[in-house]
Amino acid sequence: MGQPGMSHASSARKASLDFAPLVLIADDEPVIRQIYGELLDGQPVRVLTAADGQEALALAEAWVPELLVTDIGMPRLDGFGLIRALRRLYPGVPVIVTTGAERYSGRLVEEVAAELGVVAILKKPVELSRLQHAIWSAVPFLGPVPPAPAADSIRAA
Repeated sequence: MGQPGMSHASSARKASLDFAPLVLIADDEPVIRQIYGELLDGQPVRVLTAADGQEALALAEAWVPELLVTDIGMPRLDGFGLIRALRRLYPGVPVIVTTGAERYSGRLVEEVAAELGVVAILKKPVELSRLQHAIWSAVPFLGPVPPAPAADSIRAA
């Protein structure tokens, strides 16, 4: 039996990934979740996706994530609320924030993210090469960090 929101893989591949580290992706846009998941396809990780912070928190309570990639503006529980809750469960989990927002509750997104120990903030639309670089930098089991992205990299919507 697979995990909810797990990226597509053959049953043999799923069996080989039973103990692979988990990357949790939270974004309210289905196409973004799909694109980010496809970026990790073929890597030695399991990927779980959530449509909002509440769903991501429920997944994190059931499956310990090695990394969280989250949007900020989501229904029910926003990204910073998710990060705060995740920090209570797993204080050391690296977090990458993706957002189009400049401010959060009247403060700069960067200020709030720094207080919460976020390892990277990527502005939407996210350049996939920047996301890949941030993920590989945050999670050492993926191997060598890819080179820094070029300015004209492909972006996710």
